[in-house]
Amino acid sequence: MTFCLLFLLALFGKGACVAHAGTELSVAVLQNYPPFSYTDEQGNLIGFDVEFAAALCRQLDVQCRTVALPLRAIISGMSSQSLDMAVAGLGVTEERKRIMLFSNSYYRSHSLYIGRPGTRLDEEGVADKILAAQHNSMQLFALRRIWQGKAVVVGFESHKGLLDALVRGRVDVVLIDGFPGMDFLKSPEGAGFVMLGNPVLPRENPSGSCIAVSTEHPDLVNRINQAILTLRVTGEYERIMRKYFAFSIY
Repeated sequence: MTFCLLFLLALFGKGACVAHAGTELSVAVLQNYPPFSYTDEQGNLIGFDVEFAAALCRQLDVQCRTVALPLRAIISGMSSQSLDMAVAGLGVTEERKRIMLFSNSYYRSHSLYIGRPGTRLDEEGVADKILAAQHNSMQLFALRRIWQGKAVVVGFESHKGLLDALVRGRVDVVLIDGFPGMDFLKSPEGAGFVMLGNPVLPRENPSGSCIAVSTEHPDLVNRINQAILTLRVTGEYERIMRKYFAFSIY
């Protein structure tokens, strides 16, 4: 182990990241959101966010109870302080900053428009179309900014409900995070759909995907930032990432 690595571990190691030792934190991940969080054939909750949350909790030396919730419920839970933390790729907005705290980003991604081949993303092409994204998502904020008044813009409670509506023809185009979007396009349900145009980085999400923290635990934000760095330095982040992605997401 190099001197630099030893120094970083001493500075940001487990002992420096202890928070609420002996207590249990309630941690939320997104429901049905592969490859970040989903249930396997045995009914176990798995995915990048699930494993990364567990690694964070170990690094922080706290017990965590992980729950899978729709995005709206996560936002509500952070607002009411019934959740301590959300490892759900949340972007930072002024509205969200009033009800929760944020870590540094732990991954970055673009968003994808997905629809049937030949669908045009211009005013004429979307004039009779229904565009959709998840409620409370950066993607829905972007759709409203760009297309409100030019197309019908709707929000869905869950990622699964959003994609089901696309497959069933109830909506014409969805805007979703790129990693779950590519996962959908590679699935049997995604046959017949394509990425429309190039991946986009909505200006609503310049900070990347962050971990949300309850305003009850302001001390936890810096400790989470230190834990993220430690997991990257030790290679644990890379190990978890490679289980779900063939490329870097950081």
